[in-house]
Amino acid sequence: MTSSRLILKNLPPKVTEQKLRELFSAKGTVTDVQLKYSKDGKFRHFGFIGFKTAEEAESAQKYFDNSFVGQVKISVEPCENLGDVKAFKKHGKGKVESEETKEEKPRKEKNKHLQEIIEKAKNDPKFAEYLEAHRKDAKAIWENDVSTAMENIDIVEESNKKPEEAMAVPMALSDLDYLRSKIVPLNQQEEFVDEGIESEDEKSKKQEIELITLKVRGLPFSAKKKDIKKFFKPIKLKSLRLPPKVKGVAYIGVITEKEFKLALNKNRSILGGNRITVTKYVKSKEESNEKKEEELPEWKQKEKELEKEESVGESGRIFVRNLCYDTTEDDLQKLFGSYGTVTEVHLPIDKYTRKVKGFATVSFLLPEHAVAAYSALDGTIFEGRMLHLLPAKAKEEKGDNGESLSYKEKKEKSLKKTAGSSHNWNTLFLSQNAIAEVLAARYNVSKQEVLDPSGQHSLAVRLALGETQVVNEIRQFLEEYGVVLDAFNRPATERSKCIMLAKNLPFGTTEGELREIFNKYGELGRLLLPPYGITAIIEYLNQTEAKLAFRKLAYTRFKNTPLYLEWAPVDVLKEIKTDGETVQGGVVTTVDSRVPDVHGVEKEGADEGEIGSTLFVKNINFNTMEGQLKLHFTGCGDVVSCTIATKKDPKNPTKKLSMGYGFVTFSKKIDADKALKTLQRGLLDGHALELKRSNRTVDTNVSTGRGANTVGKQTSSKILVRNVPFEATLKEIQDLFKPFGEIKALRLPKKVSGTGSHRGFAFVEFLSNQDAKRAFESLCQSTHLYGRRLVLEWAEGESTVEELRQKTAAKFLPEGPKKKKTKWNNEFDGVLGDE
Repeated sequence: MTSSRLILKNLPPKVTEQKLRELFSAKGTVTDVQLKYSKDGKFRHFGFIGFKTAEEAESAQKYFDNSFVGQVKISVEPCENLGDVKAFKKHGKGKVESEETKEEKPRKEKNKHLQEIIEKAKNDPKFAEYLEAHRKDAKAIWENDVSTAMENIDIVEESNKKPEEAMAVPMALSDLDYLRSKIVPLNQQEEFVDEGIESEDEKSKKQEIELITLKVRGLPFSAKKKDIKKFFKPIKLKSLRLPPKVKGVAYIGVITEKEFKLALNKNRSILGGNRITVTKYVKSKEESNEKKEEELPEWKQKEKELEKEESVGESGRIFVRNLCYDTTEDDLQKLFGSYGTVTEVHLPIDKYTRKVKGFATVSFLLPEHAVAAYSALDGTIFEGRMLHLLPAKAKEEKGDNGESLSYKEKKEKSLKKTAGSSHNWNTLFLSQNAIAEVLAARYNVSKQEVLDPSGQHSLAVRLALGETQVVNEIRQFLEEYGVVLDAFNRPATERSKCIMLAKNLPFGTTEGELREIFNKYGELGRLLLPPYGITAIIEYLNQTEAKLAFRKLAYTRFKNTPLYLEWAPVDVLKEIKTDGETVQGGVVTTVDSRVPDVHGVEKEGADEGEIGSTLFVKNINFNTMEGQLKLHFTGCGDVVSCTIATKKDPKNPTKKLSMGYGFVTFSKKIDADKALKTLQRGLLDGHALELKRSNRTVDTNVSTGRGANTVGKQTSSKILVRNVPFEATLKEIQDLFKPFGEIKALRLPKKVSGTGSHRGFAFVEFLSNQDAKRAFESLCQSTHLYGRRLVLEWAEGESTVEELRQKTAAKFLPEGPKKKKTKWNNEFDGVLGDE
């Protein structure tokens, strides 16, 4: 059984949801319980129950099926997805449809028989008179007494006729014709009614008089309406309003210009000991626009709201409702990730109960993947609940008007957008200013003395050695508190969703200061702040709260510096236990590149075509098939895929309805450009197609980091130093490595004569392997010289000419180097051949 939802039948009349939850929770985690009632509130003796997993539901179904609740035997069966054909047949929908088709045949035969009778009696005058009497617009009233009928009919008499002429009736008229002649025509009745309505409207319009509004400020807080009316006497105020939320302000309305001027004379007068101001109130444009919108009819307002909404095919975002309260972001990532690359999952949490609110928003990288997920998952069962999917609104970014922003604000906005990218930044990077402050505090000297350029050693070397010492102390602290430092040396393929790194902190930052700003957005797990308070590792217990804090605090000002935040690698913290529960950072799972089609056919990601080769097609006829749409675009180039978005029919969920839009993917971007030019507004099945390029959702997870910092195995006592700044000298390199041991040789290769000082790398060889290892481990983590990070590798030992020859041959000749035959080898081969 694949369903995690069960249907319970033949339930006792007094059963409750709480009782069922307690009963079935013995077999697993119950996520949903529903009892069904009629419109009159009468219990229908069946309900639904959902479990976290399908295995728990299967176990509960086997255990409770045909068991007793109270004195009633219940039936427990798996619940099918909405629109499943099996479910419709099982619950009698197929039978109903067949019965309806059976009933249609006798109805058609009966209608044919009636038409035959009507054709025969068509020329009969009595039958014609009967039809006229039973018309819907007939006003005749059939009674035995003609005089009583005449009293109920409005008789319209012409003013030029005398009463005797009006009463004269030709004897040849029948009763029906006579009554018909006395009926008032419908158009005349409507004219009378319309005239009456117009006169009433005119009266109401005359009563509505535009008032001149004045604003009164500076009123005492205890002022009431009667005090204000008394203050403005003898002026008769037609309107008076005291805003409930704003104290000391009132709005008054007068009719005439004379009263308006008299009211303005009260300006700067005293009321209750306060000096008040009276000015003319002019409505702002926003208020007038709001009023105009309010005056619009409700259907017009709804229409305006719908115009702003985007379809799933345009936004690539889906709003998911009816989720279990134990659902996590990883569960939704796994569910929707099978249909395409998911860029964001937003799962709101209630800040008081700290539980999921029951809905989420899922954003896809490609809108066509969002359409596929929308069509496939709407109405399906997930964790015991039936999902309801809706198109989600696109993100509304505040301050989109770039013209009103300064350069600094634009820069901060662009940095915030890329705050969540997978930059493989140097986690243990320390600013030169922070290093100088640490050294000054450690050795009890002033910062000026640390940065004195006239010292014995170079200032750059002094700061580099100080940075090395501080970084080693931070590494030792982090290792003691369960931080896996090897995670920082790997490429940033997987990032945690709960653990972040806070860098570029001012010297002396305390744990309390960090908790004060990070606690606003959720509950913290661990906060590790190494000595000197320059960098920190912050862990949240909830992924949604961590994402909110990251989005709000990235690149904001903390003290006097911007706050740099980065998502930590996934295995940076070992598992810890708090109150008996294991807390660990979330993992970003890799997504399968296969994309299911709208109709369930999987397509390989390699067949998606070039970037920009997918077109979004709107205004498709609801009867158009995918084959017809593909044929329409085939003339422009090779069509890789063609899909039309569908949804379940509300009246018959077993059927699919077209949503009026779809996607066409070409193998090349040039073909898509050609289709945009030639087929725009082209007719297909009577509809003019609207084309535009399908835009990919902004992917903020851009990998812009460096590769892995591979330490490698020590092969000799020689170290290769890369990324050496061109300002560095041979003496500075020697001073940097000398504290770790005696140097045997130091070489800084130079460029060709006249083109520069050196080539940007150096070789440092120590007398012993132990000294070389100590220097390598200390300087390879995060040592900067003139602002550039030094990259260390183990250099290979001296190679002989034969070894160099073999390496070169292995690179260019796959078979390897051929042995050179000498004269002696040839003679020896000849002897062997003779034998």
